[in-house]
Amino acid sequence: MTARPGSSAGRSTSSSAGSERFTLSGSGLQQDAFKARVESVRAGEFPYLSKRRTRRDWSSYDAAQESEFPEVIWLVGTIVCKASESFRLPPRFDAVGREPYSKRDVARLVLAQQYEGRCNRVSIGLLSLLRPHLGIAGTFHPTYKTLERAYEDPDVISLLNEAFFITQLPVKDLERDFALDGTCHPTTIKQNWETSKDEILRLDESRKRAGAKERRRRRHEFEKTVLAVGTTFKIIASFARTRSPFSNECPYLRPLLEDVVDLYAMVAKVCVDSGLLSRENCTLIERAGALPRMFPKKDSSIKTRGSPAWRKMMVEFVEDTQAWLREYHSRSIVETVNSTLKRMFVVPLRKRLVERKATELLARIVVYNVRQLVYLEHTRGIEIDIQSVPKHVTLMNWMAH
Repeated sequence: MTARPGSSAGRSTSSSAGSERFTLSGSGLQQDAFKARVESVRAGEFPYLSKRRTRRDWSSYDAAQESEFPEVIWLVGTIVCKASESFRLPPRFDAVGREPYSKRDVARLVLAQQYEGRCNRVSIGLLSLLRPHLGIAGTFHPTYKTLERAYEDPDVISLLNEAFFITQLPVKDLERDFALDGTCHPTTIKQNWETSKDEILRLDESRKRAGAKERRRRRHEFEKTVLAVGTTFKIIASFARTRSPFSNECPYLRPLLEDVVDLYAMVAKVCVDSGLLSRENCTLIERAGALPRMFPKKDSSIKTRGSPAWRKMMVEFVEDTQAWLREYHSRSIVETVNSTLKRMFVVPLRKRLVERKATELLARIVVYNVRQLVYLEHTRGIEIDIQSVPKHVTLMNWMAH
C-alpha cells in the first residue's frame, strides 16, 4: 500500500511495483531519486504492468463499418442543418447579380468532399449521387469554383465551426478525461511526417544555432495542429493550427483547455507528453479542477518554482510510478486519433492559400467527429440526438495566434 500523495515531510514510501524508497526530506535526495526514476522509465527498464486488453464486440463493430458511409453522409446533412438553426447568418447587401447559393448546402458539400477525398470537379459530379442523402435542394447546381471559394467564405466557416461543436454534444456530459498532442499533416504526397520529422526538426535546430533563415519550402510541406481529445470516446474537443511545423506546442494548451472547460460538464484528468511540459501548464490544468499528468524530461527538476501542482505531480510520479503511468498512458488515445485522421484522409491537404488550408483542416476534423459518432452509436450505445443550441457564435481564429 502506498502513502497518500502529498503526505507530511520526513515520511518515506515504497511502491508495490518495485520502486526504491523515496525520502520526502532533502532536496538532493529527492532530485536524484526523481532523475533515476525518469531515466529508468524512459529506457523501458521500469517493470510496468500493462492493462489487460479489452474485448471487442466484433458484431457491433462490423455493423458500424457496414453502416458508416450512408450514416455519415446523412449525419453530415443533419448536423449542418442544425448548425444553421443555431444562429442566423447576416444578410448580404454587397451581393450583385443572381441570388447566392445556400451556405448550408455549400457547407454540406464541403464536408462530403473531405469525406470522399475528391478534387473540386469530381466532387461536383458526386453531388448528383449524394444530393438526396445530404438533404441538398434540387435547385443547387454549383460549379467547381463555388466549392473552391467556399473554403474562404466566412458564412461557410461559421457553419463548419458550429457543426464542430454540435458533434460533441452527445458526449459532453459523459467525457471527463482528455489528452493533448500535436501532429503535422502533409501538403504534398511526397512527404510523410513520421519519416521526415526527425530530419526536419534536426535541420531546423542546426539552422537556428547557425543563425540561418528558415527554408520556406520546408515550412510549407506540412501543417501542424494541436488536438485536445476525449480519451473515453475519442471525440476531438478542440484544436489549434500552429504557425509552422516547428512551433512550440506549450502556448496552445491554455486556449484548448479553456475551450474544453467551457463545453464539457467536467474535466477530471488531462494528459500531455513532454512537448507541452511546463510548470505554467501544470498549474493551468490543476486550476481547471483536473488531475495533471505530464511526462517529465530527463533534465526536469522536482522543485516547485511557483507551481505547487508541479511538485505534487512529480512526487506522485516517484511514490507510485505504476499507478502514475497507468493514469498517464491514456494519453495514447490522442496518438490513436492522429493516426486515424491520417488513415481517413490519405490525400494530402489540397489547398494552397493559408485561409483555405485552415478551413480544410476544420472540415476534416468535423468529418472525423461525425464518423466517430456513428461508431459510438453502434459499439457503445451512445444516442445521437442532435439538437440545435441557440447561442451567440463567435468565429474562432483558426489561423495562428
